[in-house]
Amino acid sequence: MEKKIAFFIPVYNEGEALKKTLSQIPLKVLGYDTEIIIADDCSHDDSVKIARNFTDHIIVMEKNMGVGAATKKGFEYLSKIDYFDFVVKFDGDGQHHLHFIPEIILRLIKLSDVVICSRFHPLSDQTYTPVDRILLNMIFTEMLRKITSWNLTDVRSGYMGFKADLVKRIAPKLIVERYGIPMEILLRIWKENPDAIVSEISHPAVYGGNISARLQKKYSSEQIVQKSSRLQEAYSALLAVIEDMKITKEKILEINGFFSNNEY
Repeated sequence: MEKKIAFFIPVYNEGEALKKTLSQIPLKVLGYDTEIIIADDCSHDDSVKIARNFTDHIIVMEKNMGVGAATKKGFEYLSKIDYFDFVVKFDGDGQHHLHFIPEIILRLIKLSDVVICSRFHPLSDQTYTPVDRILLNMIFTEMLRKITSWNLTDVRSGYMGFKADLVKRIAPKLIVERYGIPMEILLRIWKENPDAIVSEISHPAVYGGNISARLQKKYSSEQIVQKSSRLQEAYSALLAVIEDMKITKEKILEINGFFSNNEY
């Protein structure tokens, strides 16, 4: 069978933006046919109804479990399909610019195993980025740089492309149910192939401006306690993955050395 590209989108109550997002997905990219795979995390709006106008590949979670759990379900579903060469994962909330798709696929064809659309790339627009997101990214990106030795700038990006075999290899191992799944994906890939080639594309940090009303409300109403909770949840997720993967003490000590020599 002719090889294809899978566009995987985890969804939760994205009815406001989902139709526009899915309508922007190209039918062909660089000669490859494309298919859309949706994992709906038990939305209570019309997300599933909208998605059915674009694809038959829809996984509907029986209860809301989080973006990590939906991503695991989606990756497991993709693993059972043999005709995908590449997988591009992004969110359905309209934050990700899909005109980067041809560049993602071109990089995967030429050399890269993983492509990250980085909101914290030196060339990315940071006009609307909240301070807490910058601090969060600084901390966790440096952690993963220490562990993997990859030159990363955004380890929490929801917009990534992969060679399909890597998705198949890590799918059964994913354990993060909610916040922190992009970090786990990168760590699992590193564990499978430490020499994997990872490249990044600068992508605007879309936290304001022309975003959905749902996102506008989310970012404008967040309190300090919610921002602190995000940090704690990300740390807990990363720690669980590190322990599950049995990452060596030496690597952990390298991370500890980072904290003793840097102030945040």
